[in-house]
Amino acid sequence: MPVFEKTHGSEVLLRGVDRRVTVGDRVDVTDEYADYLSNRADFELLDVHDAEFREIEEDDGDADDEGGFDAAEFIDRTPVDDVVDDIEAGEADEHLDAVAEAGDRVSVEDAVGQRRAELEE
Repeated sequence: MPVFEKTHGSEVLLRGVDRRVTVGDRVDVTDEYADYLSNRADFELLDVHDAEFREIEEDDGDADDEGGFDAAEFIDRTPVDDVVDDIEAGEADEHLDAVAEAGDRVSVEDAVGQRRAELEE
């Protein structure tokens, strides 16, 4: 199985492996999900022969209740293209209402609308 490492950016939920990962975390993924991560700028495919494995904590599902997601902080990042890319990649799917309420950038609002439409399909 391909192994990817989160190289930069904020914490993300990877639905394909059902885990939240931060910079430095490594995940084993299927070949199909590897194609998705290969297209992201914040992950790097590792040579499994050189990879040193370390466990990452399982998501207990309570991160949002503990303030794990700050919509204003999420959308105030620059450049705005990174925010739009993250929305389109599904990294804020569980928080689209909060992102839409906190956002005043047309491109962010458009990305939220587009992502909602994709999820409804």
